[in-house]
Amino acid sequence: MENKKWKISDFVLIGILAAVYGAITLGVGAITATLNPMLHMFSPAITAIILGTVVLFVVKKINKFGALTLFITVSIAMFSGFSGMFYLPLVGVVAATSFIVDLIIKQMEYKTSALAIGYGVIQSAYIFGGCIPVLFFLDQNIKHWQDAGMDMQTIETFVKHSTGWYLAISMFGCFIAGIIGVYIGRGILKKHFKEIA
Repeated sequence: MENKKWKISDFVLIGILAAVYGAITLGVGAITATLNPMLHMFSPAITAIILGTVVLFVVKKINKFGALTLFITVSIAMFSGFSGMFYLPLVGVVAATSFIVDLIIKQMEYKTSALAIGYGVIQSAYIFGGCIPVLFFLDQNIKHWQDAGMDMQTIETFVKHSTGWYLAISMFGCFIAGIIGVYIGRGILKKHFKEIA
């Protein structure tokens, strides 16, 4: 059963774990970007597998409507801030998706299966939101990227890996990875939370 009364400790926990989430997301992204652009396309999927346990822990520990939305929104804002790439449409898409997932998992009494699918959808939204500059504002962004020092070959590779089949594969990969991440978390946390099912 949902605990409706928020405590200061809930916000502190969300803040601390959101910072961890943002830092890990930034770290995985930096490593994959350095190694290979194709691998970088899967950095959100890698992150989803690693951090599914944290998402499950936040939802089960705080056990309140809005905990998932607040946690994911603060996490993505911190990641964007840490990386210097704060992009309002990305944060907005992920926050809106998290809110919808929050509504659904509340109706499903916070079942792990519902959260797993929801987290997969959230990670897919993260990919879609990150591709908005390429999908809808490509001409303006090409000039911006060139002014920032990117060469045209790098831009073309980035655009290629952010559209079409690459985008679809990446979103699907993130969806599956989100589910896997939460179920890994279930295996880790089931000794601590009797209600994990």
